[in-house]
Amino acid sequence: MTANFIRALAVKSVDIPDKKRCPDKAEFDLVTVDDYSVARLILEPGWRWSQSAKPTEMTEYCEHNHLGFCISGSLEIETSDGVRSTIRANDTYALPPGHDEWVVGTEPFVAIEFLGTASFGRPRSRGMHALI
Repeated sequence: MTANFIRALAVKSVDIPDKKRCPDKAEFDLVTVDDYSVARLILEPGWRWSQSAKPTEMTEYCEHNHLGFCISGSLEIETSDGVRSTIRANDTYALPPGHDEWVVGTEPFVAIEFLGTASFGRPRSRGMHALI
């Protein structure tokens, strides 16, 4: 296991992101603080990974790791082996690679994610967490 250290004071707002990506029915506001990428995800009603992201990710399932906190809305998760769970407002979550996910209801899913965010919304990322 590697240790992570914060080397410098850094404060940024996701309201003024370093990068903004707007793939189908989604918005990813990315900021980098020290060596860490953080993203605000806004997924619109009707967004589903297997329909909205799969064509550009080019993988059978979402291959991103997710570590985040849900601000509002609801997201259903199903792993490749059929395990299901729902993320709701004020839930903290960790998702391994190999899942589908979709917005439930009429409210957007809004979350802050702390892991695997640098490549969100980048075409053909294949789940890779590159800083480009």
